Amino acid sequence: MTAQTAILIGLVIYVILTTVVSFFMMARVRKPTDYLMAGRGLPFWVLTGTIVGTCIGTGVIIGGSGLAYQHGWAGSAYPIGLGLGTLLTGLFFAKMRRYKFMTLSEEVACYYEGNRVVAEFSNVSFFLSQLCWLTVQIMGGAAVLGAVTGLDPRVCVVVTGSAKAMISIPGGLKAVVYTDVLQTIILFFGFGFLMHSALNAAGGLAGLRQTVPAAYFSFLGTSSLGTWNVISLILVLTLNPIADPGRRLTMYSARTETGAKWSMVTSGLIVIVFSVVIGIIGMYTFHINPHLPVVDQTLPWLVMNVLPPWLAAFVVMSVVSGMSSAANGNAAAAGTFFVRHIYPLVTGKYPKRSVMVARWALVFAFFLSTTLALYIGSIVGFVVKFLPLTMGGLAVIILLGRFWKRSTWQGAISALVITPVVSLIVIFVPALVKFWSDPIIPASIAVLLAHVIVSLSTPPARQSFEEVAERMRNERRVIEGESQDNIKKELDEIPVVSPK
Repeated sequence: MTAQTAILIGLVIYVILTTVVSFFMMARVRKPTDYLMAGRGLPFWVLTGTIVGTCIGTGVIIGGSGLAYQHGWAGSAYPIGLGLGTLLTGLFFAKMRRYKFMTLSEEVACYYEGNRVVAEFSNVSFFLSQLCWLTVQIMGGAAVLGAVTGLDPRVCVVVTGSAKAMISIPGGLKAVVYTDVLQTIILFFGFGFLMHSALNAAGGLAGLRQTVPAAYFSFLGTSSLGTWNVISLILVLTLNPIADPGRRLTMYSARTETGAKWSMVTSGLIVIVFSVVIGIIGMYTFHINPHLPVVDQTLPWLVMNVLPPWLAAFVVMSVVSGMSSAANGNAAAAGTFFVRHIYPLVTGKYPKRSVMVARWALVFAFFLSTTLALYIGSIVGFVVKFLPLTMGGLAVIILLGRFWKRSTWQGAISALVITPVVSLIVIFVPALVKFWSDPIIPASIAVLLAHVIVSLSTPPARQSFEEVAERMRNERRVIEGESQDNIKKELDEIPVVSPK
């Protein structure tokens, strides 16, 4: 049996299995919170499995291994940044589980008195970020499928997007998390076999070191990629989980606050350890073939040209598992955001049939992300250029809102305006690009200064976090299936708190 045949059989089995699980869970969706929030009852082991799987997606597997092929241990910076950000999110933000938020935008609104501008900017930005990450997962899956089958890249994109949609849409978050646990187990077994095989063939780390450029084995590959580039990559990827609605959705869906905290911390540590695997795979591929024309093909080339058929099939299933876990998480967050924020923003009211609206929103999300995937080039380049435009500023206002009580909504707005302006200036001014490489560091500094200066120049907040959180809770009750008339009657009896 050839490697291609073994891989195709494995992929067919994988897609069938995960689709069956999704439809099985669809039959157990009894109410909107089951679909949107997994009933807010996820235990520690499920949370850890789904968070790890979500972290180790296309960016880590394809982008990280390609970066390791070019710059050695610099490829490990990719999962290190994501793991560190996930760990910090668990330590600093797990307490938000007690407020039963549905989206990260609700949390952000509570930091800034429910200010409409801050809230709606967050809503749209977070929703678009999930569409962009979903695009990345589709790109990665298409790259693997193309390497395996030799099909036209555009066909691979369409097939990948359709397959991921079949897995994600039917059962919502309740299906996503359980398929993610299965996928994470496959992921670690596959990459464990691959790393063992690579080290044996290369003569261990010592043997590998002798066959790649010396700069590859510098600390995090800084001698090869450059210190600023490595710091920027880690920073942008550390900030991403802090401002990632997908991870927050999972955390809000935990059974307990303690489970939310330690599942995030444990997952972050696991992803950081996994960074070693990514670095070894990229350098091992360079050791075998230092002349790959496209670095994003590092792992697919290794699978198709070096590994025995059974290991190739298992590794490809592992790769697809990681990408699908990440795509599932992005899709689940996009659906919840659409129902909770985008639909009301457009129509002026909440949907009466939340689950149906969420499913149609996901159909649109997969269609749009698949279309975008047809026209985007490098995965790492896409991530590094897109994220600073919005995510850097959002991460800063979340951190300041959480830890600095003097933050004001005016400061948050100034930060949100400054972020894309500074990022675009750095991107389009050659001298700044040459100095900074990418915009995350100057953008973060500018955002921090703008937020602090404007906040200190404006009156302090008059509404507490808890007051806004209670208002959010009442708004959510419509989506969660409670009678709108009952809610309106209760709200009419609550005294109005004057806005700032």
